[in-house]
This record gives sequence, C-alpha cells and structure tokens, in this order.
Amino acid sequence: MIKGKINITILALTAAIALGACSKALNPVPANQVVNVNAITDQASAQAVLNGAYLRFANGNVNNFTNWTYNEIPGSVFAGFIGDGYTTVDPNETNNYNNTFSQAIWDNSYKLIEASNEVISGATNLNAGAFTGNRKNEILGEARFLRAYGAFRVMGYFAQWWDVSSKFGIIIRDQPSAVSNIAKARSDVGTSYDFILADLDFAIANAPATNPRYYATRWAAMALKMRVLMSRGTSGDYAQVIALAQAIQQSGFYSLENSLKDIFYVKGLASSEVILGIQPFAGQEKYIASLSRAYYPGTTDLWVAKKALKDLLANDPRGQWMLNKETIYTVLIPNTYHFQKYIAYGAMPTQLSETAYAFRLSEVYLLESEAIIRSGGSLDQARTLLKTVMSRAGVTDFSAVDNATTTESMLLQNYYEIVRNLVGEDGADWMALLRFPLATVTQLRPTITSNQQYILPIPLTEFKANPGIGLQNPGY
Repeated sequence: MIKGKINITILALTAAIALGACSKALNPVPANQVVNVNAITDQASAQAVLNGAYLRFANGNVNNFTNWTYNEIPGSVFAGFIGDGYTTVDPNETNNYNNTFSQAIWDNSYKLIEASNEVISGATNLNAGAFTGNRKNEILGEARFLRAYGAFRVMGYFAQWWDVSSKFGIIIRDQPSAVSNIAKARSDVGTSYDFILADLDFAIANAPATNPRYYATRWAAMALKMRVLMSRGTSGDYAQVIALAQAIQQSGFYSLENSLKDIFYVKGLASSEVILGIQPFAGQEKYIASLSRAYYPGTTDLWVAKKALKDLLANDPRGQWMLNKETIYTVLIPNTYHFQKYIAYGAMPTQLSETAYAFRLSEVYLLESEAIIRSGGSLDQARTLLKTVMSRAGVTDFSAVDNATTTESMLLQNYYEIVRNLVGEDGADWMALLRFPLATVTQLRPTITSNQQYILPIPLTEFKANPGIGLQNPGY
C-alpha cells in the first residue's frame, strides 16, 4: 500500500532493544532484530543485526508483513504502464512535488543504508576469531550488497545518474548515523558510482555463493552491478556487463523457467530463475492491507494496467494471464485493466501472491543483450538471447525481432521485452526507458520532455534534518 501508509511501513530498526523474535524466529523472513552497532559482540549477534538489515530490505514492519509496493509500482507508473485505478489525475506521473512516492523511496533506501552501516561497522570492529571460518567476510559482503542496493535506488530516483560529470549525486552514508555526521553534502555522480561499485566488488568477492533465495549472494551482487554499469554506460562498462551475465549463467545455480507464468503462479522463490526475492511473513496474506490486495480487489490503493501495457501485450501470450478485463471503474477511468501478474482477477491473496522479486535471470539475459547491442557487438548474438527469454514466456512469433536489423531497432525490441517481462517488479522498465536518448524517450513517453523529469525531488525532510546537503534537484 502507498497512500496514507508511509508511517506504518517504517520499522524503527535502530531502537536500542530487539523488537522480539518470538515465533517469527523460525520463519524464513529475517526476525525482527535490533540494528545497532553496539549490539554486535560475536557472530550470533552480527547475524541478528544482519537479519534486521534484511528486514529493512524487505520493508518489513511492526505488523509482521513485508511491503514491496514501493519497489513494484513507481518505475512502472513513471514508464506509463501502471496507473492509479481510482483517479485520472495521478500526480505520481508528473514527478513533481505532489509525488507520493518520493518520501517513501528516500526513507526506505536510507534506512536500509543505515541498517547496513550498523552491520558493517560492528562486524568490522570484531576480530576474525569471533567468527567461524570465513563468516565475517560473508556477513560484510551481504551487508555491503544491501548498502549498495539502497544507494543505487537513491541514485536511480534522485540523482543525475546519466551524467557522470554531474554534481547532483547522492549523499554517501558510509558510517552509522550520529549527531556529528548528519550534516553532509551530496557527492558528485562519479564519486557516487565509485562508492556503489566498491561495495559490489567487495560483495562479489566475499558474499556466499549459496544462500536461501531471500538472502544475498555473490550472484545477486553481480546482477546489481550489471544494473549499475548499464546506467553509468561509460567506456568498458558494457564489456563488464556481458562478462558478469555469463558468470551468472555459467554458475550452475540458476536457469530460465520454461514458463514465466509459473514463477508467479506456481513456484515463487522455489523457481530456478529467482536470484533474490522477498519472502512474506507467515499469514501476512490475511492482512487487510497486504501487498497483493493493491492489485485486486484493492483497499485504499488500486494499481492497474494502462492501455500502453495492454497494447504492448496485444499479440503476446502474456496478455492472456497478466491482464484481465477492464476495471469496474472504466466509466470514470477508461482503458485500465486489472494487473494480475501477482494475483489472478478475483482471487484472494496467498503467500505466493505476496512474494516479490528483486533479481531474476531473465533480467540478466536482457541486460546482456542490451550491452551487446550498445557496445557494437553481434546483433545475432543479442537476438538469440532476446528470443530465448521470449520463448520461455510462450512467444512463438519472433518476426519483430528478426526484422530488427539496426542497433536502434534492436534496442527498441530489447526494451519492449524488458517491459513485458519485468513490468511491476523493481523499476527495470523505467530505467531501460531512460537509457534511450531524450528524443526517443519523448517518442515512447510523450509526457517526458526533459531529463529533469527522470528523477524526483529530494524530500523537504532531508533539507530540514541535513543542513549540509546542498542544492535541490534542478527543476524542483
């Protein structure tokens, strides 16, 4: 949920005492634990604090449910494929001061960064003898992945990530918060990228190779690094993306599903394609404000598919299960359709419909394909990757891809598949759109006429709390 629920979805993980694991300690979801550097005295307490950071990653809250709406919805709203089912006037689409996503994305991201910093600082201060084997470095690797994830979300929504020379980067928080370090200026974009990539390189080298699908691995760090490098897009970045994609594919841990629908309707985190996902709390599907109720039947929010998505899926088998009939509000809000990627029309929420996905192997294939195209590589190689992903979604007509014989037309086909495959997950469709030149972005999304619209305003609360921050984003 989003409107009116920001306060209840923020868990005060920096409290001085644990919130109490009770029976949840046996749940796959990380238990509610204190995130405080002073709580780390040995391996067990370091793991408990890391669990608290994972809870922040899952946007877990005091009502014992996870809430990934802020990850699933904003990017697809900005890209024009998801919309508000209750109103024709949606301020979220204009990226202005009335945007209801801005505060939540900012708060969730920096609270994840803060939780990660507590783990990093506390575990770093312990000697290796306090841990068994290589567990100290593994914990640090997982925490630095989480910090990089939070920092890159800030980068993607609040910084001029497309211009490495820009001064409008992120506020780099690399230590637990204290009165002495609250006032801090934004770093430039180049420095911001360097900070994020340093965390990911450490995670790739040190995070576990295997973990439950709701915990980070070196492969998840590689997938996130692919996203970061695709956004930076400087010399050599695309070659790294291709190498990372091949390392993940050759790891032996993941494989594309034969049916995309099975991931969301049958297998969930048990899918061989899921690299990292969000496991819901036991019983959260019964909660009135559960995540999947925002798609149907809806409570205070109803997020629906828009005509742009309907048109894109018109001749695609995914249109038969991802979309349903026009919403009951179509008289007031025409051309909106029930978005049923997570939950079928009329169905009640389940553990499966409450599950969310941060990284899937399909994205790895599609980013590799895009990197090959952008680097001047073989269009046939990119075409094979693209058609492989599409075939697993049930597509049999590849004429549009086969007829794309230029860099520009292949990039467009790759973008369309990113939308079709990853819409409503973690903003991949939005970031893929913005990697085009502005003229192409405007053609695909006519309401975007300036790159000032690519990012959100930094919330006023940050300027009040941090007098050293510097300038607001241009245009706001």
